[in-house]
Amino acid sequence: MNMSNYSKHMPKKLKIAIFCTTTDTVPPSSKVIHAPLWLTYYLANLLAEKGHEVTLIAAPKSKSRAKIINKKITDLKRNKTIKELIQRNLIGTSRRVMALNDQTALLDAYTSDAFDIVHAHTELSLPLAALSKIPTLITYHSSYDEFYNKLFAYYKNNFKQIYFNSLSNRHSHQAPLISFIQTVHNGIDLKNFSFNKKPKKDLLFVGRIIEEKGPDTAIMVAKKIKLPLELIGEKFAPKGQREEFWNNKIQKYLSNNIQYKGIQPHKKTKQYYQNAKILLFPDRWKEAFGLVMIESMA
Repeated sequence: MNMSNYSKHMPKKLKIAIFCTTTDTVPPSSKVIHAPLWLTYYLANLLAEKGHEVTLIAAPKSKSRAKIINKKITDLKRNKTIKELIQRNLIGTSRRVMALNDQTALLDAYTSDAFDIVHAHTELSLPLAALSKIPTLITYHSSYDEFYNKLFAYYKNNFKQIYFNSLSNRHSHQAPLISFIQTVHNGIDLKNFSFNKKPKKDLLFVGRIIEEKGPDTAIMVAKKIKLPLELIGEKFAPKGQREEFWNNKIQKYLSNNIQYKGIQPHKKTKQYYQNAKILLFPDRWKEAFGLVMIESMA
């Protein structure tokens, strides 16, 4: 059954389970940059406003107009193991723990008949969705490589209750083996943003401070055109290549004119958008969408 045929038999008001991750709250805390969690927050609220019965599976202390459920066992904020693994630079092990944690949180969506559809903003739901008859929509927020293209196509071709949407035309072109039901662009709540006609500052970079996002290019542009630059984002610098990138491409150029502001609360970040004349977004990777772009234009 394709999605269009299935939709004909769906009730106008759906019982929807929405999930992204339990690694942080919905919306994310002020010390975390996590665009998919913001998208999950906006979408759950909007669907609830439209009268659907929405259940958000999320970390404790999450906020939403939807009903929120969580398991005490999956409360990562209280899990010292993750912090210890990260401190010991065992990133791969910590990711496995977080992945199993998310799949455990998702069990509630697939072990009952309470939902008409599950909307998962993570690929970790795929094995569970394959074992369930409940339709699942997967919104994958990262770029596709050759492996994920083939892996997702396997699920799409063998489990007819699993559907995928892309975030942009470019996103869908990255995965030609997957039959996407539709391109659905990311969105934001425009009521949370106000336009400033007279910005006081010059250049701004917003994003994770990693090579793929191009903060070093933003610095070179600022130096070339001799304008002040503020960089906002999480410093991803575990031992190794990313620490070397920070030391050699970012930190050595910081000055009065090139300032690293660290992670800023979402409300504060909006003020930086309002006060900047130019946003620099010199991405090096195949961005699936880029939420920063529409936030800055809002």
